[in-house]
Amino acid sequence: MKVLEIDGNCTYFVVSEKKVKPEEMTRQDLLLLLNNIYEKNESTEIPTMELLESIKNPVEKEIVKQIIQKISEFKDNVEDIKQEIESQFPDIEIKQ
Repeated sequence: MKVLEIDGNCTYFVVSEKKVKPEEMTRQDLLLLLNNIYEKNESTEIPTMELLESIKNPVEKEIVKQIIQKISEFKDNVEDIKQEIESQFPDIEIKQ
């Protein structure tokens, strides 16, 4: 699952099959993106720094870098988060 697409001079976050410009990203879009990463962690593709450096607009590049950094940290911690939830709430069934 790709989280970012760069199409020519346009950069988009991929949120539940729709493309969202970084400056138009809402809290709901970010929540959906993180939820998708939580559910499909193994298949999530985090863009490389080389790809991020190819973004021409400096403001857009900074927005994307900060969001990608947080997404990457979240992705790295998903398994720990799942284990913590399972240990604190053992009776709740987690659907995957």
